[in-house]
Amino acid sequence: MEARGPEDPLLFLSSFVGPGREKVVRTASLERLTRAVEGALPEDAELVEARFSGGPLLTLLVDNLQGPVDHEFTGRIAGVVSPVLEDEGYEGMIEVSSPGIERPLTRPAHFERFTGHEAKVRTARAVDEAGGRRNFTGVIAGAGAEGFTLKLEEDGREVAIGYADVTRAVLKEDVNK
Repeated sequence: MEARGPEDPLLFLSSFVGPGREKVVRTASLERLTRAVEGALPEDAELVEARFSGGPLLTLLVDNLQGPVDHEFTGRIAGVVSPVLEDEGYEGMIEVSSPGIERPLTRPAHFERFTGHEAKVRTARAVDEAGGRRNFTGVIAGAGAEGFTLKLEEDGREVAIGYADVTRAVLKEDVNK
């Protein structure tokens, strides 16, 4: 596992909770649990995304850097992170799963790794150079420290998007290729 410090944190954490303070508390809790999980993972595993799904279910999308994400791998990861989560006071259920075909891109390193791949991106604010849009589909043309360039699917224009503006980004893979 690559060293992950403040220079490459998860960009976005998902927390589907009700309005107000409860979401703030759940997000803070999710950040704390995410740090604990990342510290416990073996070198061949990478936490791609952590989110609360349907109440007290903590879903961890974990990638195997040395092979497939199969039942054996997810079972091993669940066994490693369960005691750590208990130590953090988490008493809910956990689900360890593959990032899947439409893999979330949650770190700058992901955009670098998947340069040349097609992605769907949603931003928090409208991107002026793209006509005020917030939703994009295109090929990741390049990635740097502060953001990435997306070559738009519909017209081939390249749009610069800052990581801080991204609310959701996933690979858009064609299973028929």
